Amino acid sequence: MEAYVTIIFQGVVMERLKAEQIPTVGLDFMNHDHAEATQQINMLDQLIQQSLAGDTDSQKKIEPLLINMYEHSEAHFAREEAEMVRVNFPAYGCHSDEHRRVLAELTQVLQQWQQSSDLQQLANYLDKTLCSWLINHISTMDSVTAMFIGRIDQSAA
Repeated sequence: MEAYVTIIFQGVVMERLKAEQIPTVGLDFMNHDHAEATQQINMLDQLIQQSLAGDTDSQKKIEPLLINMYEHSEAHFAREEAEMVRVNFPAYGCHSDEHRRVLAELTQVLQQWQQSSDLQQLANYLDKTLCSWLINHISTMDSVTAMFIGRIDQSAA
């Protein structure tokens, strides 16, 4: 299965995030979770674009997807943090603080959506914040974390 959704909007193929844009790290569970997050982002983008074009059925699917994105992120962060604790990762506090910040941000985005259903505000969040954050977070914090965990696991084997 591909790690992204192809979006066709007004006859133009669009992909918010392509699989090759998402860095891979040294832990399979993290790569799997990142691929799923990428699919969710692409689906959200597709629903936003369809809703902006007047598709009310797509707009009704946005809130459940935002909830699912939050739940997926929360579960993913918990798995990462459990691994960081297991290996006594030195930057655990910094990394887990970033997770908490993003979960609070996702909560705020969901609440804003529930209050206003503002498609443009949600599209701006996706364009200006979430996509670049995901790529940057994986490239920096997750890459270092996965490398550290991998080295600890190799030395214990």
